[in-house]
Amino acid sequence: MTIMNSRERLLTAMRLGQPDRVPFFDAIDKSIQMQVMGKKDFTCVDLAQKLGMDAIGFDFFPPLFCVRKEIDGIDHVVDGLIKKAEDLHLMKLPDPDNKELYSEAESFIDKYGKSGYAIYARIRLGASPTLLSMGLDGFSYALYDNPDLVHEILDKYSNWSKRVIENLNEIGIDFYWSCDDLAYKTGPMFSPQVFRDVFLPYMKRAADAIKLPWIFHSDGNLMPLIEDLLSLKMSCLHPIEPGAMDIEQVKKTYGNKICLMGNIDLHYTLTQGTPDEVDEEVKLRINQAGTGGGYILSSANSIPNYVKVENLLAMAEAVKKYGKYPLDIDQ
Repeated sequence: MTIMNSRERLLTAMRLGQPDRVPFFDAIDKSIQMQVMGKKDFTCVDLAQKLGMDAIGFDFFPPLFCVRKEIDGIDHVVDGLIKKAEDLHLMKLPDPDNKELYSEAESFIDKYGKSGYAIYARIRLGASPTLLSMGLDGFSYALYDNPDLVHEILDKYSNWSKRVIENLNEIGIDFYWSCDDLAYKTGPMFSPQVFRDVFLPYMKRAADAIKLPWIFHSDGNLMPLIEDLLSLKMSCLHPIEPGAMDIEQVKKTYGNKICLMGNIDLHYTLTQGTPDEVDEEVKLRINQAGTGGGYILSSANSIPNYVKVENLLAMAEAVKKYGKYPLDIDQ
């Protein structure tokens, strides 16, 4: 098989093709990046080369209107600030048509656009910022007491995201990575009917503006929502959380419709396991989801500051060991 560069490899998988090997990339906490590199001064390309990752990118998230608290070195949203109509004055979004808003993104493209790596922009479609800016309790009460408030916030976020996406379409990125958490490990944060009636129309407004391949991210068990989610026409689903979703079943049922990404257990294998256990899990996941292509390997969330560096390195090495097509999983 012809050797591909990282961009070709990743985009082939996202289009349900079979690349030369299973692609790999992840979102990695800065402190872990520095441990991997052994220094503070390095570029995203340096890190990608070190780990054999196939994509680099930047965040283009809308602001959240919330209370934050740092716990064990991790920034957490602990409550939303938009509880009632009188709070809407707090919700000030930057002008999505201000050219200065895109200056850093354009500089990133200018610097790395010919690097051979696939370049992504991480975005949101509007669901997650609404939930975080209201708080789940605030959202739930408002859904009953003042549904117009929920719709107004979703409307503001989805319109902003739509216009941002329309502008980002033109600057030279390769794909989007949309992050809108909708579920717990046990199931969705709300009923499928609420998702269908309240969230989906606004998310679709933003998603319809996407003119490139894109990944949809949500932790948890998405199975009760998956048919509605697929109407957004994403190219890839991430992270297929272990214990919440069965990647073999998802591959069997939806693998001809959508690329799958993730499923390497964050909370046990990468955090508490050994490099040998990581190696075995990567081998198993490639066997379960990699056949025929349409699979990108990553953690089942991201790489936070408590992951063992040796396990991240083991994951990166195992992709090289087991991910070459045609697959030879018994090696």
